[in-house]
Order: sequence, then C-alpha cells, then structure tokens
Amino acid sequence: MKSDVVIIGGSAAGLMAAVTLKKRTPEKSVTVIRNVVKTPVPCGIPYIFGIMGQVDKDLIPDQGFIDQGIEIIQQEVTDIDRSKKEVIFADGGRIAYGKLIIGTGSKPFVPPLPGIDKTNVFTISKDPNYLKEVYTALEPARNVVVIGGGFIGVEMAEQIALMGQKAGAEKNVTVVEMLPRCLMLACEDDFCLEIEAELKKLDITVRTNSQAGELTGKDKVDGVKLADGEVLPADVVIIGIGAQANIDLAVKCGLDADPRGGIKVDKYMQTEDPNIFAAGDCATKFSSITGKPSGIRLASVACSEGMIAASNLDEKKRETLGALGAFSTKVGDRAVAAAGLTSKAATDEGIDFIVGEAIAPNRHPGHLPGSIPDMKIKLLFRKENGEVIGGHVSGGEAASDMVNIIAVAIQTHLTAEQLAVMQYATHPLLTSSPLSYHVMLAAENAAVKLG
Repeated sequence: MKSDVVIIGGSAAGLMAAVTLKKRTPEKSVTVIRNVVKTPVPCGIPYIFGIMGQVDKDLIPDQGFIDQGIEIIQQEVTDIDRSKKEVIFADGGRIAYGKLIIGTGSKPFVPPLPGIDKTNVFTISKDPNYLKEVYTALEPARNVVVIGGGFIGVEMAEQIALMGQKAGAEKNVTVVEMLPRCLMLACEDDFCLEIEAELKKLDITVRTNSQAGELTGKDKVDGVKLADGEVLPADVVIIGIGAQANIDLAVKCGLDADPRGGIKVDKYMQTEDPNIFAAGDCATKFSSITGKPSGIRLASVACSEGMIAASNLDEKKRETLGALGAFSTKVGDRAVAAAGLTSKAATDEGIDFIVGEAIAPNRHPGHLPGSIPDMKIKLLFRKENGEVIGGHVSGGEAASDMVNIIAVAIQTHLTAEQLAVMQYATHPLLTSSPLSYHVMLAAENAAVKLG
C-alpha cells in the first residue's frame, strides 16, 4: 500500500487536513488511518447520555469524505519507519507515504488515585464502543460522581442528570472540583457562579474546593473518598479532569516530543522530520496572546492546525497564530462563552488591563420572545495600547457567536476604539438594540476608561 499523504488520526485535525488536501491538491492520494470503527463528534460526547440518548447519533458520517476521494481505513498503527517512509500496522501491514501528518489527538488524563482501576470508573474516550460501555453502566446507576468541573465535567453532569429525568428515575449527580469554581480556568468568576447555579437547579450537587483522594469498593466502585475523609456514594465515577497529548507513536519513531507539550512542531506544523507534520491535540502549542507554551486542546484549534499542516506539505504557505482558547457551553437555561484571558490569568501574567462591561437585553424591545434581560459581556483590554486580550459573554445561545467576534478581534489585535465604532448586524428578534449592542457598548465603556 502507498499514498501521497498518510494521516494518522481520524478526528478533527486529521479530517480537516484530508479535506484541505483534496481541495488544494485533488490529484494527491490521501489516506486517513484511525483505530476506531467510527469517529464521534468530540464535543458532542456528553450529549450522547442526555439529549441524544444513544452513541450512534454522535458519529461523523464517512461518506462525505469518501465522496471527496479520501480513503479511510481502520488499523492500529504501532510504529513509523522514517527511513523507509512507511507506517506499520499491528497486523504487520505497511503503507508507504510521501508526506505524513500525525493527528493522534489526546488521551484522557487518569489521576493516580487509589482504586482508579475499579469497575464502573470511566474517562471520556473518543471510541464509540467504549462510550457504549459508559452508557450501559450509567443507565441503572443512581449515584454518579463526576470528578472535574471543567467543560467536560459540567456538561457530563448536566446530561447524566437529564438522562435520569428522561427515564423517570432521577440520579444523584455530584461534581467534585478542586478549584474554587467550576469552569474557573476559562471563565470569569461571576460567570462560573451562574453555571453552578444552573447545575443546582437540576439538583446536581457541586463540591468545589474539594479533592478526590480514593475510589472505594471491592472490585466495583461504590464511593469516592474526598481528601477530608467524607465518602460520596457512587455507582459510577466519571473522570473529566483534562487530557494529555498522545505522543507514544511519535516518541517511538524518534520524534522530539514531551508528555506535557506534545510533538514538537514549528509555526508551519512541521516536525523535525521534513516529511512529517503534526496537528491537533498531539502537537505543541503556544499562546496567541503571551507566546508562552499552551496546554489548550480544542477541536477548533485542531481543525485550524490540520488545515495549516495540509497547506504546507509542499510549500510553506500558512503559519499558526497560536492557540487562543475560545470556549462556549450551555447548562440549563444559561450559556457562557469565553475567548482569551480571564482577569485572573491576565493578572498572573503581569498584564496591566482595564475592563469594559455591558448588561442589556438580547432583544429590542425587551419583551419580545426569547428575551434575556441580563445578557452581559466583559472585555479585557491592555492598558498600554488598548488591544483586546479577553472576552466573556453570558446569556442566551447568541453568546457563542458573540464570543467568536471577540476571538477574531483578539487574533487581529483590535483595540477598544476600533471595536466600539465597528458596525454590527442587529434585529429586534435576534439581538440587542443597536444602541446597546453588547460588544460595541462594552468596548466603548473601556475606551472611555482608557481615555
């Protein structure tokens, strides 16, 4: 077997790389290798357990890629022979490549807790068969503990609670988070409190400033013992405390990689081997704001990097801007979204900044259907030059699209003055008034402070 371009990994980075190649160089043969039967939509995984109700509803169809001439094969890759430019499979087969893109993604971080290997303790893996096991275990469970109050943990907790409501057998769900707030690494403190309030409305117990110390039970888990000695009953434990770059294959074939950062790549996503590129969660990243190494791992970043890698195989055409970190989620009736730095992160970086805020209805007039009277935004600007470095939105579903405006503004170094006078689309049934459009108003409030 041989292919002009071989891509190891069939999720966000790999699939985007394949599509980009077929658009830009349709004459090239492109082969995607994945080790799972189907590719789940990564960000949709929590919603398998509640809204969707089954794993098969969260799978990316292959046919659209096949129709573009992309070959998809299921194999376990065990090594890369760089001297022969061949990928080696577990069954002994090989495929030769002209160029190789590694998109092996990340694997869930598994803490070294006593009892972590007990039955009914699960991470969130991107393997449909594994996710079916999780679903089967959760169905009869009454007590579920989710360790980790980041996006995956919060969304899993909400959807597990919804799973119980739909079945008419409510579940006792507890989130255990060691930081003072859920979502604290990405969102402003007051926005974190809003999400915690939504979880509590669903009768989910939120235990912040709490740390799991041990998983109890004989062979099957029956509880989570906290560091203070309290034991929370648990029929199922979900571990959602982050992910680490999947670098095993890269290390085995001699590429420069480290467990925290990932496979070392340059701004073109090229490794030290000129014929091998890496993209997505497995590749090293730097902050687009500070330039420092970044641990941000998102499907949106992976898609961008997959596109960049694919564009640079023959000629250096595109450079990464770095990892920004643009997030959004919806829990209960409240959506929050964030891009760039939080106030705490900016302070920790020693950045002198000012804040522009705005609170306004998301409809005009405010009594129209779908109105949220207290949709709010908080923007962070550097004092020295007025450039936006962070933005946080809370309210309705439009929060996600609004934060994308902020993400673009951060990456293009727009200032408070520029954001304040830009022109935005508004409509009574869709947005706030043009007199109080959130981004514009918060930017103007900051511009006044900056003088």
